[in-house]
Formats: sequence, C-alpha cells, structure tokens
Amino acid sequence: MENNTIKESGYFWWRNEPIPEDDIVPESAVAGDLIITDDGQISLELHGYLPSADHPISRIFVGSGNSCPDIEGRLKNSSEHVLLMDVYTQGGKASFGGISYENYGATSCLIGSKPLPVVKGEIKFDGLAIPLTGFEEWLGLSSIETTRTKRKLVATHKTQKNIKYTLEDSSTISIEFDLLAPMFGNQKNHAINIAEKISFKYLSKIKKTSSELKKYFFSISDFFLVLTGSDYSMEWPSLTIGRTTSTSKSYRFYFLRSRNSATPPARHNCWFAFPIIQDEFGRLFQQWHLKREELGPGMSLYLGTRRGVELYVEHRFVNLIWGLESLHRTLNKDAPPTKLELKAKRIIEQIKSAKDRKWLEAKLEHSAEPSLAERLVECIKLLPLNFPVESLRDFCNECAGKRNDISHFGGQRVPGSYGVFLGRIYSLNNALGDIYPAILLKLCGVNDSLLLKMLSTGRAASRIKYTLNEVGLNIS
Repeated sequence: MENNTIKESGYFWWRNEPIPEDDIVPESAVAGDLIITDDGQISLELHGYLPSADHPISRIFVGSGNSCPDIEGRLKNSSEHVLLMDVYTQGGKASFGGISYENYGATSCLIGSKPLPVVKGEIKFDGLAIPLTGFEEWLGLSSIETTRTKRKLVATHKTQKNIKYTLEDSSTISIEFDLLAPMFGNQKNHAINIAEKISFKYLSKIKKTSSELKKYFFSISDFFLVLTGSDYSMEWPSLTIGRTTSTSKSYRFYFLRSRNSATPPARHNCWFAFPIIQDEFGRLFQQWHLKREELGPGMSLYLGTRRGVELYVEHRFVNLIWGLESLHRTLNKDAPPTKLELKAKRIIEQIKSAKDRKWLEAKLEHSAEPSLAERLVECIKLLPLNFPVESLRDFCNECAGKRNDISHFGGQRVPGSYGVFLGRIYSLNNALGDIYPAILLKLCGVNDSLLLKMLSTGRAASRIKYTLNEVGLNIS
C-alpha cells in the first residue's frame, strides 16, 4: 500500500480558464501547495487569491464549506496536470501589510501527464484501471522463472496474455500484465529489479463520470475483499479516456476513503485463489455488482464489519445478525403467504367492527413472521453444508438470544462474568464471519461443489472448521 502523502507546489486557477498560446498556465494562476493524505483528504493552500466577482477577502469571512467552482493546476516538480473537483472553501488569512492567502478543500482530485479535456459540466471517462499490487499471491499467475547455478543466474519472463471478460452490457473487465525491468538491449548492472505488474481494468460501454466510477471502484474493492478474505486496501485507481493504448489518457484518481495497514492476502488464507475461479470470474463479478444493489443492507452490513474497520465485539456481532436478517427479508420479499398469515387473515375478516378489525390487524401485523432464529437457519441452509439439524438450531437460537440481550439489555441479560459473555460473542463472530461471505458468494453464483470444496478441503478449510466446531457446527 502507498505510504506517501502527496505534497507538491504548483500553480492553480479556476477550471477552463484560457491559457495563452505561448504559456503553460493562465495569467490568473496563483502559486500554492497541494496536499493529499494517504486516506484521500485533499487540501490546497494558495499563496494569494483566485480572481472573483466579489472581493477575494470575502471568501475568507463567509466561513468554510462553501461550494466553489472546480480548480485546475500544474505541478512544479512533475509538470503534471491537476483537477480538483467538488471544491469548497477552507478559510485563509487576510493580512494587511503581511502575506494573505486562502485555502480550499476538494472531495476528489485527478492528476495526470496529459492536459484535462475542456468541457462543460462533468468530464466523462471510458473506464478505470487499478494496480493489483499486493494481490500477486492470490492471483497465482507469476511468470518470472529463475535458474541458478554456482556460476550463473538466469531469469526468464514469458509475456502472459491479458485475461478479458465481456459483461452483459458489452462493457469489459480484464486482468492485464506488464513488466518492470531494465530497458531493452544488452547491459551490465551490479543490481537489477524485475517485477511483474498486474492491473485490473474496467472499460465501460457507456462513458461514466468520476462519481460513477468511484462507486464502481468500491464495488470492485469489496469483491476482492470477499474473494480473498483480506481487508488489504487496493491502490489508488486511474480513470482513463480513450479505448486504445495509443490514444488513452490516464489520470490518477484520489478521493476520501478508509485505508488500513492490513497485509496483502496470503494464498493459504484466501477463500478462492484466482486460478480456481478464472473461467467464472467475469460472471461472478457481474453478479456481485448486481447483488450489491439488490441486497442492500444484506450486503452492506457485512461489508461494514470489514475493510479494516475496528469495531467492539458486540457491535460486530449485531451488525452480522442484522445483516443476515435483512438478507433473509430481501430474499423472501415475494414469498407467498404462510399458513399462519392466511389463518390470521381469515380471523380478521370474521370481525364485523371496523374499529376492532383495525386494532387486531395492528396486533397481528408481525405475528406470522418467522423468528430471528428461523431466519438465520434458512440463510445458513443456503450453503451446501449438512449441519446436524439440532446443532444448527441451537447455534441460531443462541445467536438470536444474544442479539436480543445486546439490543434490549445492552449486554448479557443476567448477572455474570462479562468477559465470558464477550468470549462467547467473539466465537460466534468468527463463525458468522465465515458463514456470511460464503452465503454472499453462493448468491453471486459460486456453485455448491466449489463452495463445499472451499469450506471443507480448501486452503482455509482447517481454520474454518476450527471456528465452526467451536460453536457446535461440525463439517463432516
């Protein structure tokens, strides 16, 4: 993961101001410092004022957070072009007889070597690219082969063919390969660096705004999170304009997001290494993107417990249970009425008084709904795991009971050791943390045989079996 904070000087001006033919910045440009932190907080401190119809000092006194036009810039050291979007004021200083300045913030920023398009409104992009730095072990596609003897070391690289998938809307995603190595030709060096470079690329059929592609980036990140079982943060993406390598323009895309210090995914801890699902990767990704919208809280409540976010044991537990409850409701929203619901309806229809009928309807509104434990049982039964019926029921009853204790009593219902209570919640969390993503992958189209293999004999199977056995769920 990148550790560097961008801090570079340059010149900045309001977006789309004309640049004189023999110059590189407009006459109105103001020197300043651009700062982008590791989690995407963007700030700009100008060494003066940008032109305005009002007196520039007035922007300092109206307070922070007021919306402004987008700001373009040119960086001093790299000569790269900058666009700050969704800009807002962050105050400044008016000094009479001293140096005055003003500050701005932005919710997103583009930086690239090519000039930005001059357009009205938002810029539209053809796609995005994400370096898969840190995911090399999960990909399992290494192509640098070395042979060493006492007298010689030979490294051989065979260029890999890009792996491309076409989605239903004719957009494409691909895994693309490149090599960082010395330049072509014969050379003698005392040290060399050779590294395979792999990227995930999305090329949209219809051009999209940066805001739309940012949502797509988060969806991609979460998909990799579930597949790898790791909270490792992806690198910053680049937005691209153009559909061929020769005509493409690329801009690094920065925005506010949560990042963490999680280590890259190790293959032995991953749910599915890429080679196992390579043929189905495009279909699974498309279903993931659709289910992310369709399942709503049923997916987001699980993801909210991940991404390296630190939660109290109780908070993680109730989020997992709420998420599974929501997931069950969504999956069964169009289910036909149950026998109990039909019975309640018959009883209500026999009451002649409208007032009494309305009262009873309110009392019986949720009486026919399945209990929380029943919802959990039905969700877990989606998996191809033949847990003993009694063990599964006991596990789900315990989860429902402890969720109710935390929700209605703030913790354990009866006096006792809170440490023991939390210890049990911790074990339940570990089991739910393996069950929940397996259910999501099942809903996204991972077949039962592959799921069963992953849960019972896969690389992470021994860890999964341990966490499930600890709560009384045994995989045969």
